[in-house]
Amino acid sequence: MQSFSFRLNTVIISIMVGTLLGLGIYVGNLLEKVYFETVSTRLAQEAALISTFIDNHHPLDSAELQPMVIRFAKAEDSRITIVSRDGTVLADSEVDPRTMENHSNRPEISEALHNAEGTAVRFSSTLGQRMVYVAHAFDNPGGQRGVVRVALSVSRINGFIHQLWVSLTLGMAAALIINIFVSLFVSRHITRPLQEITEVARKITERKYETRVVGKKVGGIDQLAKAINFMASSLQSQMYEIKVNEEKLSGILKNMFSGVILISESRRILLANAAAQELLGHSERTLIGKLHIEAGLNYGLSEIIDRCFKTGERIREEVHIYYPEERIVDCNLAPYTSEHGEVKGVVTVLHDITAIRRLEKIRSEFVANVSHELKTPITSIKGFAETLLDGAMDDPQVRRNFLEIIYTESERLHRLVNDLLDLSKIEQRKVPLRKEQVRIYELIYDIYQHLQEKVNRKKIEFHFPSQHDITVEGDKDRLHQILVNLIDNAISYTSEDGTVSVDVVDHGNEVEISVADTGIGIPLRDRERIFERFYRVDKGRSRESGGTGLGLAIVKHLVDAHHGRIIVESEEGKGSRFRVFFPRNTKT
Repeated sequence: MQSFSFRLNTVIISIMVGTLLGLGIYVGNLLEKVYFETVSTRLAQEAALISTFIDNHHPLDSAELQPMVIRFAKAEDSRITIVSRDGTVLADSEVDPRTMENHSNRPEISEALHNAEGTAVRFSSTLGQRMVYVAHAFDNPGGQRGVVRVALSVSRINGFIHQLWVSLTLGMAAALIINIFVSLFVSRHITRPLQEITEVARKITERKYETRVVGKKVGGIDQLAKAINFMASSLQSQMYEIKVNEEKLSGILKNMFSGVILISESRRILLANAAAQELLGHSERTLIGKLHIEAGLNYGLSEIIDRCFKTGERIREEVHIYYPEERIVDCNLAPYTSEHGEVKGVVTVLHDITAIRRLEKIRSEFVANVSHELKTPITSIKGFAETLLDGAMDDPQVRRNFLEIIYTESERLHRLVNDLLDLSKIEQRKVPLRKEQVRIYELIYDIYQHLQEKVNRKKIEFHFPSQHDITVEGDKDRLHQILVNLIDNAISYTSEDGTVSVDVVDHGNEVEISVADTGIGIPLRDRERIFERFYRVDKGRSRESGGTGLGLAIVKHLVDAHHGRIIVESEEGKGSRFRVFFPRNTKT
């Protein structure tokens, strides 16, 4: 604004200087012309007056004319010369007429003899300076004709004109100074509000929308100030609304479980929320501003994005992502367009459906496993029943053997159905836990009594816990079910003359129950799946032992229901160890 004030003052002062200079030159030239005309008129009047005086009173006698012209010259403060018709100087107020040359060739004399009056401005050879000459012809009573010439030095005229120009210049300078002060005052009066308005506008550009132009302004500046204040108020409310909307959008995107990616028309990534970054294994720094094809996105996803840009249609497809881990992603792409229908970008929403697809696979496998598990005993029962009906029932020994097999298979079918029902109830949390303080040693001893025949048959060495008084808060029947499955599995997968050890350790806040065996062990590749329904490490031996394949799945869900945790330690060919940790006091 200082530069604007300087420019404004410069323009105003330049205009004033130009105006005053032009006006001064015009007025000066006009006054000079008027003064020169006034001097010429006065000289003409003097010449005419002297001519009339000569005409009426004197003949052309040098003796009488010389004193007269000197007297007139002193009175009029000018040079007076009387010249005869033939150019002889009869009298002169400045120089002895006898020494002067003939003046018939002087332009003013020649003009006066022909036209009664003559005027000339020229250099006087007699006086050695420029003079203004005015000549007037006369005729005396004696019939003689001559010329009265009145002259004035140009230097005297120039002196007056010089004083005139000095006075005029001083007057213009004074007027200019006054105008400069007025200009500075007016410009300051104008530019100060403009400077304040400019400062407010600058602060608005710096997002200081609360800034306002204060004070009463004059003229059109008041309207400008009101417009600036209205604009600032409007911007403040709009930016507040935008900020609120941005916070809402940011909060939504930040807390969404689905990944959201916004891609511009130039194929560059403009936005990627936290879920998308986690899903794709990239940080915001490596995604924002990058081309989607070079940002390390999945190739299949990039191909779908390009297709969405080309077709301008919504696309939904599943994509496999292998980094940072293998996932199945449901990709929903939609273009956003301008009012003219041009595709300006693509919004990509990513849903991780890996768990859903895994559950679908598990459900499918579960149905197949249940069908297979049910089919085996049902086929056996049906086959032996048909054999009996075909005539085998007439042989008492065969009939008894077949009925025993049918009974065994029906028992196996009964256990399978019960395990399925139990697992379904446990998974749906429909089995309430009746908590009490359970003595672990007594529970293990009861289980051993139930499985003792199996232990003795395989000649397995069974080790009981060394501590007898440790208790756990939980449902006694469900704890019994957990330990039965673990101990029974340990006995089933341990070869003859092997060892099964059960131990209990009090860790203060939790109690550890471990079941270890010297059996076949669990391969590393199978450890993560042993708690799945119907999953068996050794399918042949499991069926021989009458297992349903649901025991460890039931164990895992019951341990979770007690807010516990289970750890598997195993080495193939050397045995396994299941460690179950229960909190000392569980909370429902």
